[in-house]
Amino acid sequence: MIDFDGEFTHKIDKKGRVFMPSALLDEVATAVEKEQVNASELGYFRVFANRAVGCFDLYTESEFQKFRRSALGKEKTAHGARLLRRFIGASTRKIKVDSQNRILLPDELRSRIALEGEVEIVGCGSYIEIWDAKVYAKTAFPEADSYYGSEASALRNPDYVPEEGEQ
Repeated sequence: MIDFDGEFTHKIDKKGRVFMPSALLDEVATAVEKEQVNASELGYFRVFANRAVGCFDLYTESEFQKFRRSALGKEKTAHGARLLRRFIGASTRKIKVDSQNRILLPDELRSRIALEGEVEIVGCGSYIEIWDAKVYAKTAFPEADSYYGSEASALRNPDYVPEEGEQ
């Protein structure tokens, strides 16, 4: 199972490339070694311009297929499914990690998210988000932090054993 985590700040260069942190790339390599994902996923990602959220989502091929199935599985009409397929297809590209651990974020997708300059690359478990650094600092992380703060009391460590009478 892939388990991306961490925050990394990098800059998009003039050609639209951004450095991918080794910690994230190593996670894919480890999953390949453990035969949790196919070796063909090494060195490639699917990048999805997630306009609804305002960032890029990066998936391994197997995680992208899960995302697509999940999105389409929630659609109740053939017309809605067609629209989702069209949007996801038009907003996604298969990209390769180059020899210097960079990925090229296609211009046409970057223009949909308005992404350039400094970015925040965030591990989100099964996928990676790439945010404009200012948007991430001003909106995206504070929103997640606030939500976590409001829900933290309900979260339990899996090793937690309630004492008698405690719920």
